[in-house]
Amino acid sequence: MIQHLQGTHKSPMQHSQVFGSFMPTRWTLVLRANASSPEGRAALSDLCAAYYQPVFVFLRRTGFDPDTARDHTHSFFAHLLQRGFAGPDPERGRFRSYLLGAVKYFVIGLQNHACREKRGGGMVHESLDAGAEDSPPLMIDDRSAIPMAEAFDREWAVAVMNRAVAALAAEHRGGRSVQFEVLQPWLMGDDAASHAETAKKLGMSEGAVKVAVHRLRKRFRELLRQEIALTLDDESEVEDELRYLCSVHG
Repeated sequence: MIQHLQGTHKSPMQHSQVFGSFMPTRWTLVLRANASSPEGRAALSDLCAAYYQPVFVFLRRTGFDPDTARDHTHSFFAHLLQRGFAGPDPERGRFRSYLLGAVKYFVIGLQNHACREKRGGGMVHESLDAGAEDSPPLMIDDRSAIPMAEAFDREWAVAVMNRAVAALAAEHRGGRSVQFEVLQPWLMGDDAASHAETAKKLGMSEGAVKVAVHRLRKRFRELLRQEIALTLDDESEVEDELRYLCSVHG
């Protein structure tokens, strides 16, 4: 459905031309400063705000009702923002991997606390830094919720793409906003009108529409790669991450 977003593989030099100076991104700022500097904490805050939804969906899949899941999501991010990281290299430089591991252990802590409350005990504090994509399975009663990591990654892909679309829309504010609204369905290839219908809506020739769609998709791919880069610590991983997110998006 969205294979065209991947395009052709770019060499490191071509990546630099797209991204400008790759370093530092938001995540590299967090890693370098260990979330202890104002810059690092601001970068972490931006990332947490950007990727709130995957954590919320993950918590919903564990069985929490919407209001409880929302409360736990706020608590999770508040704790993360307050304490930062225990180590200098969380999960090999991928914010997605780190956050998934951290929220898994957060849920384990909630489950342990609930069990101890039933037995009259106190709260167990779980480290948010110990988790990874291969961290222990959660104790979930609902068998339909087993592929929670997949659901998390799918929501992550949606969040990345939505942010790229929002950035693209911002570039088309003003006189080009109507054109962008009409051409936007072509970005994903879903429910897009024909070139002839689109041309009629915009008062353009079909050839001009094809050119406009090509340029819009090209710019979208650039913005998508930039957004992905903000969550990585290694420029060479951008294409691999893009391919993976496209695959889980469906």
